[in-house]
Amino acid sequence: MKPIVRILFFLFFISTSLSADQLEITVDQKKLQLPFWPAQTQRYGAVLIVRGGEQPHWSDMLAQCANKLATNGWSVVLLNCNPAQGIPWINQLPEVIGSLRKEKNKRIILIHYGDQLNQSLEYFSKPQSKMINALVMISAYGDIDIKDKGSEFRFPIFDVVGQFDYDTVLAAMDKRKKQFKEKSYLAMQMPGADHDYDYSEDLLISFVHGWMTKVPETKTQPRAVLDSYIHSVSLLQSKLVSIANFLGRRS
Repeated sequence: MKPIVRILFFLFFISTSLSADQLEITVDQKKLQLPFWPAQTQRYGAVLIVRGGEQPHWSDMLAQCANKLATNGWSVVLLNCNPAQGIPWINQLPEVIGSLRKEKNKRIILIHYGDQLNQSLEYFSKPQSKMINALVMISAYGDIDIKDKGSEFRFPIFDVVGQFDYDTVLAAMDKRKKQFKEKSYLAMQMPGADHDYDYSEDLLISFVHGWMTKVPETKTQPRAVLDSYIHSVSLLQSKLVSIANFLGRRS
């Protein structure tokens, strides 16, 4: 009887520890509910985890990672894990970033796992994209010509693969290591890990959490500096109006 009770208690613990809240966003006038784990300790910032792939699919591994990151002080959102939503994750991304920024998260970091890395890189290489503080690639791959892309990113990148990862993933990292030559790019191959990070999940979270805590925070401009800036702009505008009026009278 005791072993059965222990098993039931263990299953209950797992189910409750992985249970998530909901982050509601609106995309194309449609309300979406995304799995969300609020930070449980000191708040370091927010993390968006994208499970790459054409078809949305739930991932227990990423849910466990989200829960562990929340335990370490990160608010975490999962994208591309609910087939019923009907809106591509890349279209959800700007709204999620905006929502997390409104919550005064001083760091917003995207973790991209698996396929479709090309979509993340293309989005953040555009000047008009909503900005993040850092990008973490975990066993990421995707068809894209990333030549000269490194100079277009305005944030640090942490690139992680497993020692026994897919050949496609290992080849993709080798290519990125040659083309991302900036100091803000760091690549690491985890010893003993496979693509699903079986038995390596805690080590993965330890590396990722440690790296993310070193990412610079978004600095808000001091009020005094902002007031001074606004005052200077107002004076400049007044002078321009005066000059325009003077020239108008002369003509």
